[in-house]
Amino acid sequence: MTFENLLEQIQSIPCEEKRTREENYCEVVFSKPNMSQVNAVLEACFGPPLKSEGKTPTPEAAQYSKPYGGVQGNQVLYHRKSDNRDEIAMLWPWGNGTSVTLKMIRC
Repeated sequence: MTFENLLEQIQSIPCEEKRTREENYCEVVFSKPNMSQVNAVLEACFGPPLKSEGKTPTPEAAQYSKPYGGVQGNQVLYHRKSDNRDEIAMLWPWGNGTSVTLKMIRC
């Protein structure tokens, strides 16, 4: 799946807010009930997360996420190499427990 296909599939899932969509960056807010669809698309593209929710970030996960704010224990990080570029997806749950921000970056 290309990064462009990933963006199209993610943006077809009902969301709370579409914040940004650029060639190499996308940010969308989803409600928790839609996260099973989001996770299915991400895992189809990236495979299992590099850093799962509730796990301590590995040095590799910390390195990939650092330019974008890092990844903490309750957050999820996906990563893959494609055409010699890094592609990253990060899930940041909100404190309200009902929303999750998805950030996808190709760098």
